[in-house]
Amino acid sequence: MSHPDPARQAIESMFGAALVAADPRRAVLNVLRVDRGEIVVDGQPIAGSGRVVLIALGKAAVTMAQGAVDTLGDRIVAGIAITKDGHAGGAHFKQIEIAEAAHPIPDERGVQATRQALELVERAAADDLILALISGGGSALFEAPRPPVTLADMATVTNLLLRAGAAITELNQVRTPLSLVKGGGLAQAAGNRPLATLILSDVLGNDPRIIASGPTVPGGADAPAAREVLERFGLWNQAPESVRIVLRAERDEPASAVAPRIAIIADNEQAVEAASRLAINQGLRAEVIWHEVVGEARERGRDWADACLAAGSGVDCLLGGGEMTVTVIGDGVGGRTTEFALAAAMRLHEFDDHEWVIASLATDGQDGPTDVAGAILDARSIEQMRERGFDPRAYLERNDSLAPIEAVDAVVAPGPTGTNVNDLYLAVRRTAL
Repeated sequence: MSHPDPARQAIESMFGAALVAADPRRAVLNVLRVDRGEIVVDGQPIAGSGRVVLIALGKAAVTMAQGAVDTLGDRIVAGIAITKDGHAGGAHFKQIEIAEAAHPIPDERGVQATRQALELVERAAADDLILALISGGGSALFEAPRPPVTLADMATVTNLLLRAGAAITELNQVRTPLSLVKGGGLAQAAGNRPLATLILSDVLGNDPRIIASGPTVPGGADAPAAREVLERFGLWNQAPESVRIVLRAERDEPASAVAPRIAIIADNEQAVEAASRLAINQGLRAEVIWHEVVGEARERGRDWADACLAAGSGVDCLLGGGEMTVTVIGDGVGGRTTEFALAAAMRLHEFDDHEWVIASLATDGQDGPTDVAGAILDARSIEQMRERGFDPRAYLERNDSLAPIEAVDAVVAPGPTGTNVNDLYLAVRRTAL
C-alpha cells in the first residue's frame, strides 16, 4: 500500500494505526480472560460450568473468534463463526465451524448457518456460557425470516433500502421485525443459560439494539418504526406483500430470560483517536473535527473539502469519523467512500487548492459493492482524470466514482481487514511534510 507521495504515505500510516486500534482479536483479548478458573468478561466473572458455546457473527467474526480461542482454548466446546465471503482468511479452529455467506443481501447459506447456530445454543447444557461475538455485517449474515416473509423478500427490501440511500440504522430498523433472530432472537434461544456479548461496533453511537440488529438484545423489534422508514423512503408500496403483512401485525415480544451482559470492545471513535495520535507523534498539528457524521456522500465530501479550505495555518491535519450513504440514481460502480473522495477533490479543484490531500476510507476494506477501502485524492487528481479522458462530474452523477479514481492510481485496496468500525476521513496539508 506504500506510495512515494509523502502526504499519501502519512494518510496510509494513519489508516494503519486506526486498523490496529480496532483489531478484533486484540479487542477481545482486552476484555476476556480466565481468572482462577473463572471466565471473566469485561471485569465480571461468569458463573457456570466453565464450558463455552461460541457464536460469532459479522465481518470480524473470525478474528474475534481467534481472540476467544487464544483466551479460552479447550473451554470452547462448540461454536460457529458466520462471516462474509472472503473474510475467513484461511482460518481453522478445532471446535468452531466457519461459514461464509453473502453480504449485504442475505442468502440461503446465511440462513443455514443461522439454523446451525441456534441448534448449537439449544443443545448447550443449562450452565454453559453462550458467548456471542458480534460485528458489523451480522444483520445480513445471521438471518431467519419471519413467516410469511421469505429470504427473497428480505433480499428485496434490503436492496430497495440500500439503493434509496438508507443508513444502516434505518436498514436494521426495518429488518429486525421481519426476522426471528434479530431483536433478541439469539437471547431467546439461550433461555436461562449464561449469556455474554462482545460487540465490535459498526454503528455510530454504539446502540447494541442496532449493531447486527441486536440478536442478543431484546426490544429492538418495532414494526411501526419499520413501516415509517419504508414510507419515508417511498418504498412501502414497493415492498413485498409479506413484508407489509408482518409490519401491520400486532405482536408481543417475549421478555428475555436473562439480562444481557454486553461490552462494546472497539468503535469508530477509538480508530479516529489512534489515527490522530499517530499524526501528532509524526509532528503534525492534528485536529479531529468530525464525530459520528452521516449524510449523503457527495454532499459531505464537499463539506470536508470546505473544512480543509477554512483551516487555519496552525492546522496540518484534519480527521473525522462517520459513515455516509449514497442515493443511487445511476448505474456505475462505486460506493460511499469513493464518491465522498471524488466530490471532495472536485471541490478542492474548484478553488485551485493544491495544499490539501484528502481521503475517505472504510475500515473493513470494502466500500459498498467494491473491493477497495476508498481513495486518496487532491486537486491534481481531477486534472489527471481529465487528461486520461474522464469527466469527473459526469462519473459522479451516475454513481461511477471508482473508474476515474482507479485511472489515476488513487485507490486504497488493503482487501478485507478483519475489522469493521465505520469510516475515516483524513486530510493532510502538503506544506507540513
